[in-house]
Amino acid sequence: MTAFVETDFLLAIAKADDWLQDRAEDVLADQDVVTSPFSYLEILLVFDREEYDYVRLFANLLDIVPVDSDEERQIVLKAVSYYDDGMTPFDAFHAATAETRALPIISSDKAYQEVDPERIPLEPDSDN
Repeated sequence: MTAFVETDFLLAIAKADDWLQDRAEDVLADQDVVTSPFSYLEILLVFDREEYDYVRLFANLLDIVPVDSDEERQIVLKAVSYYDDGMTPFDAFHAATAETRALPIISSDKAYQEVDPERIPLEPDSDN
């Protein structure tokens, strides 16, 4: 049976000194687990720019605790890369989702100018 896990499970696996680590490892030995990209987003919020190699950490976590589809995996991996390059967690996930789904982003946020999805300005044209 596959079970859905959320952020506390991922933290138990990711943190060397987490009080739930032994229990999470026991669960992994007994059954398959899956999570959502939102759990990975929450990890970025919880860790708040602590010193981690986020790209490697997330790639390793995704091998242990996968998301539902290849598209979601790509979103998580692109988002963590954008985050690593300085975007906020939410902007990184928005940009990664738009890029993975080949959609432009309509926004006034200039942060999207630095990433792959096309930014369609929400702000009024300054020529008017």
